[in-house]
Formats: sequence, structure tokens, C-alpha cells
Amino acid sequence: MTVRLWIDFDNSPHVHFFAPMIRELQRNGLQVIVTVRAFGQTEELAQSYGIPYTVIGEHRTPKLFLTRVTATVRRALKLALFVRCQRPDVAISHGSRALAMAAWILRVPCMTIYDYEFVSSKFFSKVSKRIMVPDAIPIDRLKRQGVDTKKVLRYPGFKEEVYIYDLPRSPNVLQELGLDVNRLIITVRPPATWAHYHNPKSEILFRTLIDRLKQERDAQVIVLPRMKQQGDQLKKEYGMDRSPFRVLDKAVDALNLMSYSDAVFSGGGTMIREAALLGSNAYSIFAGTAGAADEELERTGRLHILREPGEVRSLQFVKSPSRNLNLNGKRTTRDFLLRQNLDFCLQNSRT
Repeated sequence: MTVRLWIDFDNSPHVHFFAPMIRELQRNGLQVIVTVRAFGQTEELAQSYGIPYTVIGEHRTPKLFLTRVTATVRRALKLALFVRCQRPDVAISHGSRALAMAAWILRVPCMTIYDYEFVSSKFFSKVSKRIMVPDAIPIDRLKRQGVDTKKVLRYPGFKEEVYIYDLPRSPNVLQELGLDVNRLIITVRPPATWAHYHNPKSEILFRTLIDRLKQERDAQVIVLPRMKQQGDQLKKEYGMDRSPFRVLDKAVDALNLMSYSDAVFSGGGTMIREAALLGSNAYSIFAGTAGAADEELERTGRLHILREPGEVRSLQFVKSPSRNLNLNGKRTTRDFLLRQNLDFCLQNSRT
């Protein structure tokens, strides 16, 4: 009988991460059921990969912890009601709390993958049968977070290496956005102010960055909001409805945009690690506790973590020389994760 695997796209980066693995798992005979949370560009990205999916639940931005927990529980119950009719054998997510909770309710063996250790680690450890994290995260740090390390398997490299090395280098995004390659191109991702890991200092760094970029009148600053409401807020509160800023309201080929950018700034994790691994001038304005993955990129000089407003104000921008990106031959991370995902599915199947 066919093994039925359930995957949940809780956020847009999960689409990039799982898309190549879904193709390989299907080639190995697995049937994959995909659910999606209506949030940001998640649905658009799933469509761009041609992945069939069902939308269950939507993003909410409650400020109070208890309200956030309630929203997660509500979505978990909706997922459980839907998925029990699909009868999955196993479930895998990249940090989807709702999937992990729903799988636990349905007694479906669940594997949780995540790469920021200061999340709901103890919860994931409780409800997941296996946990996978990058090997940059020390085991002792996981222990301090309440993780049952007997469940832990560490993978080599960074999760972004699963997909970025398949990037077809293309200038189409430059043409789509009407960007002049002879002028500065700067890409900005604002902080997720509603996230559980948000630190208010990120907003201070972000506002300082916007003030600094306003001085670069000849620059082309492309702002990638996490959702339309955030984009509207940026235009209204930060004056980003005029040059040099352009706040986008739809999904674009962000990977190629960053590969052509002279500087990339982000208040989160995934996008700034993508930029760092692509060889861009990558700057993090995330003021929360730095995860081990970001610390490793900073240690090796591929990522600059800006911690004080003065560091932002002193930034100097220059046109970067054309880069020959090394996008071939680095498949270690993907191969390892694919093999472990397949093994988990086969070992825990009911068939």
C-alpha cells in the first residue's frame, strides 16, 4: 500500500524548503497531502511550484501570548478534522505548531524540523516522535530548552541549502521591477512584529535603517512585506510610499532579486540566511536572541548582525561587482534530509 505523508505549509519559506523534497518523495512512491495556512505569499508560492494544497486556517496577529496559543489550538483542531478523513500515515513540518498538535491528537507519528532553537522547543519535543535541527545548534543548548535529545537528529548545513543551489540565475526579476543594474539595488524585509520571538529593539533598528536609506536618493530600495497589511502600514507610518522605496504587494522571485542586490536587510531569519548563502552583502536587524545558524554565518563572515542603531547609521553602500554564484554541486543538506524524511515515513507507516 502507498504511504500517505501529510505536510503543512505554515509560512512561505516552507514552500521553498519542501517543494524539492515533495518531488523526490513522490518519485519514491509516497502520496503527499499538503495543507496551507493562508498567510503572506504562501499560497502564491505553492501555486508557482504546482503543488496541490488545501487551505486550512489563516494568519492572525494577536499580541497576547494566550490569544496566540488559542489561535494555534483553533487551527490545530481544524487541521485534525480535515486530515483525519485523509488518513495520513505520518506527518512532517518545519516548525508548524498546529500540525504537531493535530498529529498528536490523531496519534499520527510526527517529525518536526526547525532551525531556530529558541522556539517552542519543549512543546515540539513532547508531541513529536523525531526532531531535526541543523548541526550548528549545540546539543547542550537543546537540552537547556527542554528537548529530549534522544529524539534529535542533526543535519549538516542550513535548511536554505535544500533549495537555493537549484536557483536558475535569471535577470527577469530586474526587468519585471524595472530596476537599473547600474544603480544601487537594496532589498529590505521588515521584522515580524507579531511573532512570538519579536524584540521591540528590532523596530528601532528598522526605523533607523529606513532613515538611513532615505539619504540614498539614487538607490532602488525594494521592500518585501510579509503581508499586504504590513505593506500598507509601512507606507503610512514610515513614509515608504515615495522614492527611494518601492513596497511590493505581490510575490516576486526574491532569491534572484537578492542575488542581484548590493545589500539585503531582514528582520527575520530565512531570507537573510538565503542572502548570506547566495553571497550577497547580508545584514540582520533581528534583535532577538541570535540562533546558532545565524551565529555560524556571522562567525564565517557571510552575515553581518547589526545590534545597535549606530551601526546602522554608519553603513556605507557601494555598487557590488558582478558575482559568479557557486550554485552547483552542493547537495549534502538536501540529500541527508530527503533520506531521513523517507526513512521516517517508511519506518512509521501503518502499512
